[in-house]
Amino acid sequence: MVLREAWKKGKIQLGNRRLYFDDDYAIDIVKKRREYNGMKKALKEKGIRFQTPYTNIRIHWDTGTRTYTRAQEAQRELKRRGFPVEERETTEGESNLEARLRDLLGWQQASGRRERGPAAAQKARDKLQEFQRGRTEQT
Repeated sequence: MVLREAWKKGKIQLGNRRLYFDDDYAIDIVKKRREYNGMKKALKEKGIRFQTPYTNIRIHWDTGTRTYTRAQEAQRELKRRGFPVEERETTEGESNLEARLRDLLGWQQASGRRERGPAAAQKARDKLQEFQRGRTEQT
């Protein structure tokens, strides 16, 4: 009820800052909705109407309305239509490029615990040499 009244009122400001009211979604839903941000920006720039019901995006194309249930699917369609779409983040919070690099190069996230001292330095040197040897063997 509060959201409905705020939306009816329109633009609400507190001092010089505008206040925005939005639905209270679960964290995983917010992450999925965030995947559409770059696409929404591109659509706004071109003046194309869209809606984001829950975790989908509904785009009102000249040829008709289409609802996409996955961000990747919508991104492919926008690219096909010649839209400049920014690299989107996956629901895990990393971009597609980061995911591809991790898979191709075998990157692993460092643990939160840090080792110190000469033994840790030697271990790091050994890992680096092992990595460099693996890269030269692949080429």
